[in-house]
Amino acid sequence: MRVLIVLALIISDVTVHASICELCACRQYSAIEYLGESVDCSYTNPVLFNIQDSLPNMVYSLDLSSNNLSDISNSYLYQSKYMKELILSNNKISRIESNVLQLPELTKLDLSNNKLEFIDKDVFNDIKKLEYLNIANNRFTTFTRLAFHHLSNLNQIILDNNNIGPSLRQTNLFDRSGFGLTHKIKDISMSGINLNIVPDNFFLEVYDLRRLTISNNNLTDIFEIPFTLEYLDLSDNPIEEISSEDFDLPALKVLKLNNLGITEVPDYVFTDLHGLKKLELERNKNLTEFSMLSFGREVLEDADDFTLEELSLSGSRIRRLGERLAEPFGQLVKLDLQGNPWVCDCNIVWLKRLQIPERDYDHLRCRSPRPLYNARVFELPDSYFVCASDRHLTAFSVAAIGFCVILAFIAVWFFLVVPKWHSRGTELGHTSPIVRYRILSSFYSTPL
Repeated sequence: MRVLIVLALIISDVTVHASICELCACRQYSAIEYLGESVDCSYTNPVLFNIQDSLPNMVYSLDLSSNNLSDISNSYLYQSKYMKELILSNNKISRIESNVLQLPELTKLDLSNNKLEFIDKDVFNDIKKLEYLNIANNRFTTFTRLAFHHLSNLNQIILDNNNIGPSLRQTNLFDRSGFGLTHKIKDISMSGINLNIVPDNFFLEVYDLRRLTISNNNLTDIFEIPFTLEYLDLSDNPIEEISSEDFDLPALKVLKLNNLGITEVPDYVFTDLHGLKKLELERNKNLTEFSMLSFGREVLEDADDFTLEELSLSGSRIRRLGERLAEPFGQLVKLDLQGNPWVCDCNIVWLKRLQIPERDYDHLRCRSPRPLYNARVFELPDSYFVCASDRHLTAFSVAAIGFCVILAFIAVWFFLVVPKWHSRGTELGHTSPIVRYRILSSFYSTPL
């Protein structure tokens, strides 16, 4: 049926009245707040978009992704009183006509992975209920060609991989004369936008921001972070230092610090993160030190108030961890320490007492000492984990024992051998003087 309809459309240039569900996958969408059709027209020949039939009466979602569309122009596909989601990702869209989106109930619009350089402000005139906008992986370079003034209900925006970082140094995202993002925004993703610095007070007017992704940029210092955040991703930035002053974020639940330039996790750096549930410190190639006091002193003695559930230190350069971390680490649901050059001595044998699933310790291996190179930590007997001082003590003990054995041997030798020589010497001592005396006497007794 699909092939016949497509051929008919190619051959004739007449208007065809056909249900879109004959060409696309239509599924019933059911939720407490909404009942309608979900229409999937992804990877479909664009010829179908000449069809002049209407969408299902109660369409909830329309997916037009991966269709090589080059522009968004007037079409029944973009006219619906009920549509909630429109997905136009993975096309070649470079232009969207003004006022073409007649979708008053639309809450989600995905325009990612296209060729957009400009969106006229009038494009959003009739989608004022929009809550989610994804324009990642396009060709935007400045917000003078991108404005969100009409989107008063927008609470999530994804700007990833557009070269807009330089323009943010002059224009604030929330400035009405600039990009005009609503102050109600809750979720912003700005990964890979070529951002070198976040100006002071950049987020000052955002009073309810919950999630911020600002990874894969060129930030060298941690900026003033909104204290309302629950999720923060600073990964893949050349940040060289972190401190407790950076993270005064009582509501934060997830913190990602992967692939930074840091060399240590210092004392008390995470003590103010009272609600933290997940912490990632992965692929930090310069990270060699993880302080026992990074979560504070109290949790080392009593971990009842330790909220962290997941911790990953994988793929860094940490060689040792203090044994006093056994108390808080023992409370974790997930702990990943794989891919570090561990020194397998008495200082890390305590790790084997932690309840780490097998899938999370296959690459938890020794780098040194040399005899244990690449051995799995959890497969080694405890007796193999010997410190250098213990080895020196053992060598000294062996040497002392050997010395004592030699002394004992010498003592036995004196006890068994010397008396025999003494006896022979005694016998010679009684004989020789008499002989000499007799000779001497005879010499003097000879008459002159």
